[in-house]
Amino acid sequence: MEQPRPRYEEESFLIVVKRSWIYASVDFIFSMLCWLYSVLVVSFIVSATLGFNNILTRVMNSSFNMTNQDIRLFIAAALGVFLLFYALLYLNHVYNKKRFGPLRRRSYPAPASNAELKSLGLMKIEAIEKLQSEDYAVFETNPIVPLGGESVDQKDFYLDDHYRIN
Repeated sequence: MEQPRPRYEEESFLIVVKRSWIYASVDFIFSMLCWLYSVLVVSFIVSATLGFNNILTRVMNSSFNMTNQDIRLFIAAALGVFLLFYALLYLNHVYNKKRFGPLRRRSYPAPASNAELKSLGLMKIEAIEKLQSEDYAVFETNPIVPLGGESVDQKDFYLDDHYRIN
């Protein structure tokens, strides 16, 4: 068996859909509204944290009945919780390293030999050699022996007469 390898050819994961300009413009408008809302929320939090009093912070503070100090306290509490979790995860990392040793990545097993594959008793040696030597193999019947040794009628068990293995 071959080991997995990185793909070097360019692959496009972009899905192109045919749709009318009405749907595209509605999607664009809703997307812009969501981006505008996100920018307003981030600017409100940043301006309230840094103490800038602009029209946005005054309107939001009066509508939610809060002050800039409440926003600063919330940001400080969130930063404290983040630092606490970071410290706990770092201590857990140090503990695991001391207890279990350094991380060792798994190594791939050595390729199986034809004798090992034959000792499994699932295929004949000719089929194994054909699969290993050719890129494309066509079998008239199923080359895999059923488990337990019972015979299975090939035409009842499978839908195709040809079995392609790439």
